[in-house]
Amino acid sequence: MALIALDSRPTTFKSRWQEYGVVAVACLAQMLNQAGSTQCLPMMNELANVFSNVSHTDKVWFMAAFPLTSGAFILISGKFGDIYGLRKVLLCGTVWGIIWTLITGLTGYTDSVIFFCICRSMHGIGLAFILPSAIGVIGNMYPNGQRKAIVFSLIGGMAPTGAWLGCLFGGITTQFGYWQWAYYSNSIMFALLGLLAYFTVPTIENESAKETKMDWLGASIGVTGLILFNFATNQAPEVGWNSPYVIALFAIGFILIVAFFFVEKNVKSPLIPRDVMNPHTGLILAVVAFGWASFSVYVFYYWSFLLNLKKYTPIASGATYTTFAIFGWVASLTVGLFIRRIRPSYLLFVATAGFLVGIAMLSCTPIDQTYFNMLLAQMVILSFGMDISFPAASLVLSDSLPKKHQGMASSLVSTMTNYAMSVSLGFAGTAEAKVFEATGNILKSYRAAMYVGVGLAATGCCCAVVLHVLSYVRTSHGGDIPTDDERPSDDMDLEEKVTTVSDVSV
Repeated sequence: MALIALDSRPTTFKSRWQEYGVVAVACLAQMLNQAGSTQCLPMMNELANVFSNVSHTDKVWFMAAFPLTSGAFILISGKFGDIYGLRKVLLCGTVWGIIWTLITGLTGYTDSVIFFCICRSMHGIGLAFILPSAIGVIGNMYPNGQRKAIVFSLIGGMAPTGAWLGCLFGGITTQFGYWQWAYYSNSIMFALLGLLAYFTVPTIENESAKETKMDWLGASIGVTGLILFNFATNQAPEVGWNSPYVIALFAIGFILIVAFFFVEKNVKSPLIPRDVMNPHTGLILAVVAFGWASFSVYVFYYWSFLLNLKKYTPIASGATYTTFAIFGWVASLTVGLFIRRIRPSYLLFVATAGFLVGIAMLSCTPIDQTYFNMLLAQMVILSFGMDISFPAASLVLSDSLPKKHQGMASSLVSTMTNYAMSVSLGFAGTAEAKVFEATGNILKSYRAAMYVGVGLAATGCCCAVVLHVLSYVRTSHGGDIPTDDERPSDDMDLEEKVTTVSDVSV
């Protein structure tokens, strides 16, 4: 008896080589997204020497600047892809990425840490348009089935691989005194991604989506609100929450985010389809957001712990991420094989539990303990959290929405992942700054930040439990992800779509 019953290659592909190319584009997009988030970590102490007047709380911006914009602009990029064409948006994103990663490397010739962080944020905008478009192509070209599940798992497997490569290459270039080449090499990878996409990704005609219009009002309000809220959160550890401009930006950002949802409920063509705006989807996204928020705290303070307390070199620190890459693929392939046999709500709970255990272990790891003890164990556990969370959530939303909304389906998961990774660093940084101010102890301040991550992961676990309970209360067909025949079609009216989506067991 075969372990899996793999469905045949979709007829939308002209050959197996085109299928391999399209899947490779999506995998490379995921890899570059994670590498973009983590490649600055090995060089944060070096950057503090390159640029003037950089405090430890400023270092949070080295990592937070990238997911700030990638998370905020992903909100609109999915709609762009659905309306203007996923292939066009994908190719435009690669050109943007080439330009801004190159400029980021050139900031080494300046003395402005602000300019460096701005370039990092512009780099993030490129991935905001690349990743959901690439995943949207996968969602359009694959019918629901085991083959699609495996492809999504392969994409998920590139998350820890990208994080590993970003850290390792960032560590190598930093230790040898050429940190700029971490970004120059990124520019080269964007160019290769663009070439591969140009020759393999087909133009997907979506006539029903073309009839809709871009919600420019909602886009402006939503993106502005997300950026202001995030900026205030990450700037607060440096200047304090009692700073007038932090209070003002935080309040304005929050008000704009609330206004965004009000606008979306009343416009003709909302940025987020009304099919999506239901409690089940909200819980899925909440589980993803809290899990990845805690993971972001883990990543930043794991590196701070290794570089500043254990005194690892950048290369040695990057090499420790090899564990992520290896066990990430083990987790990814496992999910790909069994995601059609296990309720996704189980998988999401396991993922958030992995995030919780990982950050909790880091918060009590002794400085003088060898890597091959708690550090190794927590990275093995966290690799399963990463590679279960993303493909499970992406697959559920992709399977539950009609093809014309595939760009938005991938955007929602990516938005929550990237934005949560950025905003959580602000809250963790606040805890670190306050404890260090009170005690002067670096280890205690780091652990205070890690406890924030523990709280975020625990909240995600609670949301996952609620999601699992509701999946039994609201559904009765055993928890399978819907087949292609059950997915809402583009011809359904709104009421039929909402009914179908709410019946999907999660």
